Amino acid sequence: METSDLLPLTPSSIKVQAELVKMLYRQTQAVLLGVIATATGVAVIFVNKIPDTTILIWLIAIYGLSFIRYLSVRQFKSLNRQAIDTIKWGWVFSFFAFLSGCSWGAASIIFFTPDNLPLFNILTLIIIAMSIASLAALSAFIWSYYVYVIPAMSPMVWQYMDVGDQAYTIFGVLLLIMVFSLMAFARVNQRALNESIILRFENTGLIRELVEQRVEAEKARKIAEEANIAKTKFLAAASHDLRQPLHAMGLFLGALEDRVEKQDQKLIVKKIQKSSSALNGLLDSLLDISKLDAGIVQAEFRPFCIKNLFESLRHEFEPFAREKNLRLKFVNSQVFVNSDYWILERITRNLLSNAIRYTDKGGIIVGCRRYQGGILLAVYDSGTGIQDDKIEEIFREFHQLDNPERDRSKGLGLGLAIVKRMAQLLNAPLLTKSVPGKGSMFGLVIPRAPVTGEIEAVSKLSTSSIFFGGKLILIVDDEMEIRDSLTELLQSWHCKVITAASGEEAVSILINSNNSKPDIILADYRLRDSETGNDVIHKIQSLFKEEIIPAIIITGDTAPDRIQEADASGYKILHKPVSPDELRLLLAGIISSD
Repeated sequence: METSDLLPLTPSSIKVQAELVKMLYRQTQAVLLGVIATATGVAVIFVNKIPDTTILIWLIAIYGLSFIRYLSVRQFKSLNRQAIDTIKWGWVFSFFAFLSGCSWGAASIIFFTPDNLPLFNILTLIIIAMSIASLAALSAFIWSYYVYVIPAMSPMVWQYMDVGDQAYTIFGVLLLIMVFSLMAFARVNQRALNESIILRFENTGLIRELVEQRVEAEKARKIAEEANIAKTKFLAAASHDLRQPLHAMGLFLGALEDRVEKQDQKLIVKKIQKSSSALNGLLDSLLDISKLDAGIVQAEFRPFCIKNLFESLRHEFEPFAREKNLRLKFVNSQVFVNSDYWILERITRNLLSNAIRYTDKGGIIVGCRRYQGGILLAVYDSGTGIQDDKIEEIFREFHQLDNPERDRSKGLGLGLAIVKRMAQLLNAPLLTKSVPGKGSMFGLVIPRAPVTGEIEAVSKLSTSSIFFGGKLILIVDDEMEIRDSLTELLQSWHCKVITAASGEEAVSILINSNNSKPDIILADYRLRDSETGNDVIHKIQSLFKEEIIPAIIITGDTAPDRIQEADASGYKILHKPVSPDELRLLLAGIISSD
């Protein structure tokens, strides 16, 4: 056991570790209810697929273990313990976490048969979700997470790798990478929690006089502020670290999609991509908020026909409307407006997504009409509606009126917060009308543009026909998985690739290759030893003094100050996780402009 996992046993560290153990038990009762509900759902899914006796034994084991854990939590809370005794209860908790991990790992063994792979894929997603969801709580006592996630996910990884199909084998490898990534992320989380608690204890004089003297109340307030700052920094770092494996997974999937030939394999890849895209969407919402907070999103106004916007969104959202048996109608319009196409598209997309999510019958209409000298672009739905006194609340971050259980299929509650901020960027008044039980209207007023021969419709470049004819791409990233996944993807596009972990290594490789000048540089923004992608690009540019090399900076940071630093570099910016199509379009645009 390393001393970094558990602090050396000094009086102050004992208090810190005891506080971490208390954090474990504080959340356990709610977690146990979720475990019981999830296990029951899994059992229902596999009814008639495997023997009922097997299901019943597994379910009884889950229920029994949950009950014993519940009793241990009550016992823990009822005892008047010294701090050193509290730490011992951390190992008790780890033992039960290990048994819980084994019970879910056993599910991957007893519920698996070659003919029920679609159902097994559902079980896989459930175990992955539980492993991710338990990370924040269990990493307080790091070994409790290790002994949970390894037995929970290892049998599942083995089953996929043992199927004998190339696509499932690759997916098994990706899951194995994810296990190690989750363990590394838990370690980062544990260290941040340690530092946050140490900071809180130190600034209150090891908390001896916090309750005894009134003056300590002011100190406690300052500690809370400092802890909040530490939490903000931790969330930014955590977002970056979580984006790393997602970024690599997306690139590997992009490369895999072009290589598989069998239709059933392509279907599996598509399903994995759909799950990955759902998680990417949640992270992208967080990134949008950070970019808006950082003030780096600037509107670029130009005339375009609203018909182009409607056609793009109609193709995107018709399948979702059909899934819910809803009518989706776009009122045809040839009107031209003067706005930022991409910001307006994002606003309308968020409004449409919300309308479909909260409409169970009837339909949605999207159209525009003249309004107060401009054009009102509006989305009408026949959904649940909103009370007048609740309308302002729905534009707050992370606020949802009809989602107390925090169902992730309903998003994070950021869509309308993003809409409000982007509407302010366009100087477009945002209008809302709603009748509970009948539906709602969300719209914004945008200026109309005169129709002239100079107006060009916005078009999107098709990625399927883009090839790069042996262009040399230099990749600089300190994560080996990212370098490997980018290499696989770029080589599948007929690019030549050079990879390096730092600017110094990149310069050395280029010099040893007779100063082969790369056509494009792809550099991660945050590298080791405080090096940035901007530093790397300057080093490469100085090697080829008379020639400017196009460069792209890729970043997974969501902290506003980090985003501002990357944007200030002047280079093209991509935010992790990057989709293959997004990267391909940007590379094609750079190459075509040379």
